[in-house]
Amino acid sequence: MPQVDHNPRAIVIGGGATGCAVARDLALRGFGVTLVEFGDLGSGTSSRFHGMLQSGARYAVSDTDYAAECMRERLIVADLAAGVVEQTGGLFVSLPDDPPEFSDRFYDGCLSANIPVEELDPDLVMAREPAISRHVLRAFSVPDATVQSWRLVNLLADDVRRRGGEILTRHQVIGMKVRNGRMCGVRVTSAAGEVTLEADVVLNAAGPWSARVAAMVGRTVDLELSKGSIIALSHRMVSHAVNRCRPPTSHDIIVPTGTVGLFGATSEVVGDPDTTNVRGQEIQELLNNAEVLLPEVRNYRVYRAWAGVRPLFKPKGWPSEKPVPRRHSVINHGDDGLVGFFTVCGGSLTTHRSMAEDLGNQVCLSLGFDAKCISAITPLTRGKNGHGWRPADNYRGIEEDRCYQSLVCECEAVTQSEVIDLIENHGIKHIHDLRRRLRIGFGPCQGTFCGSRVAALIARYHPDFASNDDLGRFWVERLKGIVHTAWGQQARQALLSDTVYRETLGVRLKPELATSADYR
Repeated sequence: MPQVDHNPRAIVIGGGATGCAVARDLALRGFGVTLVEFGDLGSGTSSRFHGMLQSGARYAVSDTDYAAECMRERLIVADLAAGVVEQTGGLFVSLPDDPPEFSDRFYDGCLSANIPVEELDPDLVMAREPAISRHVLRAFSVPDATVQSWRLVNLLADDVRRRGGEILTRHQVIGMKVRNGRMCGVRVTSAAGEVTLEADVVLNAAGPWSARVAAMVGRTVDLELSKGSIIALSHRMVSHAVNRCRPPTSHDIIVPTGTVGLFGATSEVVGDPDTTNVRGQEIQELLNNAEVLLPEVRNYRVYRAWAGVRPLFKPKGWPSEKPVPRRHSVINHGDDGLVGFFTVCGGSLTTHRSMAEDLGNQVCLSLGFDAKCISAITPLTRGKNGHGWRPADNYRGIEEDRCYQSLVCECEAVTQSEVIDLIENHGIKHIHDLRRRLRIGFGPCQGTFCGSRVAALIARYHPDFASNDDLGRFWVERLKGIVHTAWGQQARQALLSDTVYRETLGVRLKPELATSADYR
């Protein structure tokens, strides 16, 4: 492609962590950017995982280079946006049925990847984490953390907007515009109708849907789609992210996030990126394996379950018997005849920024546009980042200010002012979109009592708000995650909640209103 004589225009397809990071990287380099997302920001794989901002220790043995990349990026993200990162720390514990030789390989791998690691006294670890097994043989601390993924993607998107970029949510790409072997735009449709967007480059960052996007112009992206299911347990059963010290596999991690603990995940190769249904047998499989690490797990309520699809990139000639690597890949489709079209896939939320940097470098090279990456040194938030995300701070603030009447969601301590700010100043007018940004409906009642309060606030500012449909859509999605975990006390809670929506609120539930983009 010849050199451009103007600031290039780029269209980014996909509004997860990677897509938003790509848009921000290019906006920082001076590109005019439009991001197109089918649903809401972060409603795909970026929010359907265990919430870790990982140190890379999990891959210290299987892929040391990728582990080192994770460690570098984990520090960068926490520095750029401390307010969305909780510095929980991580533990890797070896139990009697874990391979005994793996512990030494794990320790050496962490050192090789420059991941700070320390072996701890197992008795000390069991004292600090009373919910885990009493049979810990060896234990190691690493600097794992957790991240509020929805807040992260919205910080990225807000920075794009501040730099003149455009974020189009609930817009679907329905076609591509190609001229003389060069990609020059996309056709999108939304509630407002169909429009063609023109650009110098089109960047495919659609995660597990990347292959579908590429297929629109006859290009192939070889992905292995791996579905992972997770259960949310009542209470923060642990204070650290606790991993089994064994080769990366299924059912080996418990993560404290917000007010709950997340245990997972399963691993199942699927053919469809929209395969996010969770089967009842998966819940039992998760609980059976959780019981080894967390002996009293069945005494806790399981609030809900959900699944996400990991888009793993399969390099050419990769042996079928080997696990597909987690590292990312950038595909320049100009190499096979379609100039100005790139796909980025693989990787993880932790490495979203470095994925964007790699893609941005290759795009600039192809355009002859000299602009360096500055995303690693440009803060995502204005002013001081403070001490980071501490979930208890919301509750402390309510107690200190004594603003009990302002609560909309008691479970997550969300106030009216927070909801109104997003409605008034950010144009948010769907309960699901507020849920993602504020964690409404994430707690023990799963939206039973806060859903109607949020709907009332939206209706106050948007008189045409279809409250019945929006509440119905909200509750259908909550039920999707609850139904397979509804036994004992949780079943009674689910029946009460369903009665509140159907009988007290008179909400008519329409399953066709549910979309995979809302699920989690």
